[in-house]
Amino acid sequence: MASSTTSILKDYSGKLGNQFVLKRYGDKSVICRLPKRDKRKKRTEKQVQNNQLMAIANNLAKSIINDPARRDAAQLFLNVTRNKLYTGLVKLYFQQVKAAKENGLEIPKNITIAAKAD
Repeated sequence: MASSTTSILKDYSGKLGNQFVLKRYGDKSVICRLPKRDKRKKRTEKQVQNNQLMAIANNLAKSIINDPARRDAAQLFLNVTRNKLYTGLVKLYFQQVKAAKENGLEIPKNITIAAKAD
């Protein structure tokens, strides 16, 4: 793996052909080989379920962040700054899923945000 802070490729990230990947870590550019996926183990059922839950949480969090009124309400409810809102929403969704599973309820299809009383 090669790294550099002064490089022609410092403003780029992504895949180069089918052999290399350009990554950015702060002000450093890193070039490394593509991971070999053919030797990967298959995901377990629990891992597949968690990936599906994360995809749902991602879509729900993005939809809340894109709506200014819901974004502001969520920010007040979670008491977080704007740059921590996505992480807070995903965490809240996983907490709600865990509570639903413990109570034998169906997995929630949305993130429930209750307004705080002043």
